[in-house]
Amino acid sequence: MGGGTTLYLVGGAPRVGKSTLAHRLLVEDGIPWLPTDVIRTVVRRVLPELDALDQGQVDVEPVAEVMYSHIEQAAEVCAQEAARFLIEGFELAPWYRGRLQAALAGIEVRACFLGHESFTAMDLAGYHGPKPQHEHTMSLEELEGEAVWIRTRSRRLRTECREIGLPYIDVGEAGFETALSQARNALLG
Repeated sequence: MGGGTTLYLVGGAPRVGKSTLAHRLLVEDGIPWLPTDVIRTVVRRVLPELDALDQGQVDVEPVAEVMYSHIEQAAEVCAQEAARFLIEGFELAPWYRGRLQAALAGIEVRACFLGHESFTAMDLAGYHGPKPQHEHTMSLEELEGEAVWIRTRSRRLRTECREIGLPYIDVGEAGFETALSQARNALLG
């Protein structure tokens, strides 16, 4: 694998700006981007156990475990194609950085995680990015259940990132644009 190759990981809770950040890094910095949604869609077709895990308010840890080897393989392929590349997705766990760094000789792995610990049902109702079809018909009460899941995931990510020394940025605390700028700086700085 190429010397001087850098893999950027952007993980975090759903609806916090991961894809927006990845898209900006693609457009502004020329860093190719592979969303884990693509990998997960392919893997779900051959691993029924992933399909069973990846429904509704997902327990991210089992999905992260099942997906790890596939993401590692995707990273190996990406490293053959580009000197810098980014993988983004909700199932990326903070522990991925260390495992990928150990597994991918000659590749520097940088990671940043986004969360939103004050996310509300109204934030979800007003979200304009891609979202599951079922959310379009959910009541505010049902959306609050989804928002609780996002807040819980965000708090867990903050703790995990703190424990292993990775950047975690809370979009609710920093504001959307500031958070994306801080995340870009954490990755590229």
